[in-house]
Amino acid sequence: MPRVEPHFEKVAGRFAGQEKDVLFLEVNCDEDETLVGPYLVEEKPKTSVLFADGLDLLLGVNSFPTTLVLDRTGKIAYRGEGVDMENPEASLVEAIEKTLHRTEMGVPAAVAE
Repeated sequence: MPRVEPHFEKVAGRFAGQEKDVLFLEVNCDEDETLVGPYLVEEKPKTSVLFADGLDLLLGVNSFPTTLVLDRTGKIAYRGEGVDMENPEASLVEAIEKTLHRTEMGVPAAVAE
């Protein structure tokens, strides 16, 4: 099970205290669920970890890591594949802030893009 990207935890920390509006989940789609427990013990991730066999197929994940931002209706508002080595936090923070703003304005993600 690969280690969660440090930028993911850094961005999660930036939105700490906003759990009503922003939830960070590390989702593992590994075929071997027995790897999850040792991973949690060794890595001690700061975000919640969900084991979801098959979720990668449902969400169309073709590469790892893939980062998704879902709006309150469950629609994908942002999809990022791989890691932006230059500034990995910027695009994720921007996507979250835009999605939060759309939610406040009552604009569906699909219309606002």
